[in-house]
Amino acid sequence: MRIVLATGNPDKVRELAALLPGAAVEAAPEGFGPEETGTTLLQNAWIKASALRPEVTDPQAWVVADDSGLFVRALDGRPGIFSSRYAGPDATYADNCRRLIEELEGAADRHAAFGCVLVALRPGEALVASGVEPGAITRAPRGRGGFGYDPVFEPEGTGRTMAEMSAAEKGAVSHRGRAARRLASLLGLGDG
Repeated sequence: MRIVLATGNPDKVRELAALLPGAAVEAAPEGFGPEETGTTLLQNAWIKASALRPEVTDPQAWVVADDSGLFVRALDGRPGIFSSRYAGPDATYADNCRRLIEELEGAADRHAAFGCVLVALRPGEALVASGVEPGAITRAPRGRGGFGYDPVFEPEGTGRTMAEMSAAEKGAVSHRGRAARRLASLLGLGDG
């Protein structure tokens, strides 16, 4: 099965390829990046998948788009759909983590959750899968693995940040891992 991801983010491509075993996973063409004008993860994932689908001429290939966000209770759900550009349009992962830690300075409530929606399209077919990962924001970054907010997000009950986990450990508990397992099951890949 061929899957073309509606992203050029190499970290997401690597992670989703590992989470969708049995599929030939590839990135969107260079320069792909439609404007995400939606107000929800589902809307933004749909925008990305719909924008890429006409560019993939293989009718049997699935175009899969991911939209993910970090929702922090003490910040009224921010950064949410703006997670990747929380510290500005050209923000690095470290910039976003730094801004989050600064905004939570002194906050007792560190509860947060990651959410992920995957939309898969091929002519005449659409599938949607989602996943949520509850946890908390740490007071300082820990670990060297992963990407994005992984150094400052500690999944519930683990005692470690996602950046302190192996890729397999992270995939077992992460929002994207949960969504990808659901999508894999819908696509008939392995046991989902």
